[in-house]
Amino acid sequence: MVHFRFPIDQLPSALQDFASEMETIVDQVFHKSESKDENGAQTSESCEANVSFTPPMDIYETELQYNVYMDLPGVKPDAVKIEIQDERLVVSGTRDAAVQGQKLSVHRQERTAGKFSRSLRLPKKLDAEKIEARFDNGVLHVVLPKQAKPIPRTIEIKTTSL
Repeated sequence: MVHFRFPIDQLPSALQDFASEMETIVDQVFHKSESKDENGAQTSESCEANVSFTPPMDIYETELQYNVYMDLPGVKPDAVKIEIQDERLVVSGTRDAAVQGQKLSVHRQERTAGKFSRSLRLPKKLDAEKIEARFDNGVLHVVLPKQAKPIPRTIEIKTTSL
């Protein structure tokens, strides 16, 4: 994972999202591992080489929560994994090819199958225990509730009498 020298959490929230996306892109492009093929030749393989596509994602904020929507048409709910890792929400999974195991002559193939992964930096003030996810008509909706704001109160000072 690439980490910027400047603390991202000090940026305005819109820039935090942009910086988080840039981290993901840099990770996918530059973090490569060296391995050898069956002939012993050096090959360079990206850590994200198994990621076939990047599903579109929208993030909305309300007074009480953040809402993350991800378009995952053709993905079965049990093929999606949602995790919290290092203050990041990570959504990954697999979309199976529509046609498998048949000898075909492909005229056009625009729909991508395979693995996907998206991650975003989580705001610090979330109630992580109450995060929920729903999957409906190919759209994943993750609800990230904000922590309740502390209620201001006056503290009574007690004295001890001798």
